[in-house]
Amino acid sequence: MTAKRIRRRDALKAMAVGSSGLVQLAASAPVAGSAPGPAAAAAQGAGEAWKPGFLTPDQVELVATLAEIIIPETDTPGARAARVHEHIDLVLSHETEQVRKTFLEGLAEVGRLSLVRYGKAFVRLSLEDQEALLSRLAEPDQPEEGAGHRFFRDLRRRTVFAYYTSREGIHQELGYQGKQVLAEWEGCPHPGRHGDGD
Repeated sequence: MTAKRIRRRDALKAMAVGSSGLVQLAASAPVAGSAPGPAAAAAQGAGEAWKPGFLTPDQVELVATLAEIIIPETDTPGARAARVHEHIDLVLSHETEQVRKTFLEGLAEVGRLSLVRYGKAFVRLSLEDQEALLSRLAEPDQPEEGAGHRFFRDLRRRTVFAYYTSREGIHQELGYQGKQVLAEWEGCPHPGRHGDGD
């Protein structure tokens, strides 16, 4: 695991924690990947494997690969283990036709750029080449790749939300333990105690 990938993950964690109410939302919302919806839940309850509701299997694999690059496995699970791709598929299955169309166009753009630059499908590239392509899409000053940049921003937003509202993200990554009753408040541990009484 490179330091660069760890730093990126730390930045995404900061975005998640800093997002207004995300932890509170995650605590009260269904956990991404754990309760993907009535139909999927019924299928899982019957012992059937998860099946996408909107994306094709190849598109699901591409989304899972992209999401894992955005939030890779470290000492805690990555996006794939948190089933972020399943959450994204579920949400897309309820989106408007225009949102779906834009998302699919973005996926297709990633595939096109991968073929143009490397002569291979994105999922067949080395991790180094995958990261290089996504790094380029992450840069806003690439006018010829505007559609790819907008897609990357949308996918990153969807990935961060899905991951940090999953069991893996909210409990294992952020260490959120839920509402707890403190037997005693010891006050702020920092020098000056920030206004806490003695």
